[in-house]
Amino acid sequence: MLHTVAETFLWLLGLCVGSFLNVVIYRLNIGLSIAEPRRSFCPHCRASIAWYDNIPLLSWLLLGGRCRHCHAAISVRYPLIEAVTALAFVLVYHLLFIARTRDGLGPATLPEDAPLLAAWLALVACLLACAAMDIASYAVDVRVTTFVTALGIVLYALWPRDAFLLPQAHTPSSAATLAAFIVAGLMLWWSGRHQSADPSDEEPPPDAGATDDSPPEPKLTRVAGSLGAAVFVLLAAWLVFTPVLPSAGRLPIPNAPAAAALIAIFAVTVLAGGQQRAADDEIHAAIEEEKPQARRVACRELAWLLPAIVAAVVTYIVVASFPLFADDWERAVRWQPVGSFVPLAGAAVAIRGAIIAATAGWLLRIVFTLIYGREAFGVGDIYILAAAGATAGWDIALLGLLLSVGIALVGWFVGLLLKSTTLIPLGPWLALGFVLALWWSRPAHRIVAEHADGIAYAWHEQPHLVYMAAGVMLVASAAAIALSRLIRRWVAPEP
Repeated sequence: MLHTVAETFLWLLGLCVGSFLNVVIYRLNIGLSIAEPRRSFCPHCRASIAWYDNIPLLSWLLLGGRCRHCHAAISVRYPLIEAVTALAFVLVYHLLFIARTRDGLGPATLPEDAPLLAAWLALVACLLACAAMDIASYAVDVRVTTFVTALGIVLYALWPRDAFLLPQAHTPSSAATLAAFIVAGLMLWWSGRHQSADPSDEEPPPDAGATDDSPPEPKLTRVAGSLGAAVFVLLAAWLVFTPVLPSAGRLPIPNAPAAAALIAIFAVTVLAGGQQRAADDEIHAAIEEEKPQARRVACRELAWLLPAIVAAVVTYIVVASFPLFADDWERAVRWQPVGSFVPLAGAAVAIRGAIIAATAGWLLRIVFTLIYGREAFGVGDIYILAAAGATAGWDIALLGLLLSVGIALVGWFVGLLLKSTTLIPLGPWLALGFVLALWWSRPAHRIVAEHADGIAYAWHEQPHLVYMAAGVMLVASAAAIALSRLIRRWVAPEP
């Protein structure tokens, strides 16, 4: 019964957060402030929306999806995002506290693990906002991801789980990632200060009185979106009442409600990504225009990252080689002001997750940009990875990245049936990949541990087999890259 009450509360909270996310998505995409104007307004006639017309899901249904003042159609995206946010909140709680899928955590309980739950809810909200913006304009507002990254660090510092945090925090790699985080933060601050001081880089303020001139949604889209929102509500109800259903344990598929929720979110992501967008041609033209400079830009980005890399390497060597520094670092992260709280260790673990996940993103971006000669991974996606690493852990972030590539390819092939463009926004698939990674956290860690033991045994007994396997992997990687270039030229031939 306690789980049912908690999930019902989270469903209602998710509806309210989803309503706020609609404001964030709309305003940031057109350059408006989230704080001003304070009241929500109709994107067509700019009339303020009364509180009774701003109740999640219900108001859209009662108004027939139209503005009370000008009777213009309000996008079905609004109830859809509210419903999927509520479902995602319930799904995360179900995976953490009922299914207990997070590896290494053990039984999660409230209020002890409330900071972890809050971090995951913040991540889910961030992912949904970034996914919606990415689908609409192939752009991610890094202010959202930066805020969630900082929030994840604070929440982990407030998480009283010393048994989970300390084994990760006292290592030399945690000290190294902290050094990289500090140097990277100082460089970002300096770069932002330098850019803001140059008035030529400032853009003119947006026209706050402009109206929404986007084309009206087709009737089929509105019907499909309404059905999707209804499906999300039903799936959330299934998750909420699963703990009290007498037959829940006899379902043929473990965690069947969670699986159904993920499938439904995947289907909506494919349908949303398959819609033709005005930004498709603009982004494709921008990529082609920047293509001659892509490798040069990647080299400049690598040079920009070098100070943080050097700081991490030097710090790792110092902490790993000198017991005095290692003892000082371990003493610092083990500081416990009260009870099981280890705030420095928690913050160090969150920072470690953010840096490792962001490093994976930068590695993909720079390496594959140098290989293909065009932008291969968006900077916004790197910020998403950092937010996921800080709130969910570096292992979830990397597993989610791996899974997102696979499901994005499946979605891309399905999306080809819906539109002719070969562009694909990765943000929505990253969002789905991170939640899927939470579901598969335990089996993934078990598989990695088994393979790691096998590799260690082979290296000790027959190291030549490890060298042979590494050579085969290099050849296979080169062949895969060559094949992917051929496929890209076949799908999108050069002009």
